[in-house]
Amino acid sequence: MKQTGLMARAKRLLLAMVVIYVSLLGALVFFETTFLFPAPSPTAGEWNAAKFKAKEEWVESQDGTKVHVWCMQHDSPKATIIFSHGNGESLGYLGWELAELRDKWSVNVIAYDFRGYGKTGGAANQNSILEDAVAVGTWTNNQTAWNTVPIVPMGRSLGGAAAVEIAIELNSPGLILDRTFSSIVDVAAWHYPMFPVRWLIRNRFLSIDRISNYSGKLLQLHGDADTIVPLKFGKKLFDACPSTSKTFLQVPELGHNDEWPEEFWAAVPAFLTQLKNGR
Repeated sequence: MKQTGLMARAKRLLLAMVVIYVSLLGALVFFETTFLFPAPSPTAGEWNAAKFKAKEEWVESQDGTKVHVWCMQHDSPKATIIFSHGNGESLGYLGWELAELRDKWSVNVIAYDFRGYGKTGGAANQNSILEDAVAVGTWTNNQTAWNTVPIVPMGRSLGGAAAVEIAIELNSPGLILDRTFSSIVDVAAWHYPMFPVRWLIRNRFLSIDRISNYSGKLLQLHGDADTIVPLKFGKKLFDACPSTSKTFLQVPELGHNDEWPEEFWAAVPAFLTQLKNGR
């Protein structure tokens, strides 16, 4: 009788564990877009573009959605940077950083909010984000105000996937990546090894496949203290790029959300000068 009671309790415990596991798995699947695209409140932050000497534009994406864009012009630019931000950011939080980028690097800056972020309507998903990125890239490439110097996509974290897409579509001479990943699949599987996320995740962002089509110059930053996108996934993406002119800037103790290190601020101007001079 005692053994039968132990078996019954073991079965109940096993059943409870299965229910918990299935429930957690279901939550990961159901709330995938919520986890991946935690957009800040559209009312939070500083939205006065003129405060940063920026001009507002609206670019039409593939399905007619109007993408909100800030344009910052430099008097003597080395390049035009198209900046794609991370999944927890929006233009309202980036004004001063983008203005500093413009002034320190002597560049024009085009920055935008993905679908579902800031003033851009709709909902974020892999297709909409990449469509918006290409729309902004194409618009920039067609504007004489911005296309008289090299156009260089730059992406941070999730924005790295968007930047890779722009670089391929525009055949960009240069690409700058900041703590981005080989794929969301790799990162999700690393964070949740107990779940079969490689089979279930829908927004896959397979940058590692896309970058195999890019042969321009590449400058990529990553830190060895990054616990959001571990260094190995940035290096995996870098290794997949067939460019013969690429630099991987690995910075000790740099975390995923840390400010840009001095090494990065110093490396970009030389990178852009090479592009402008055709080297």
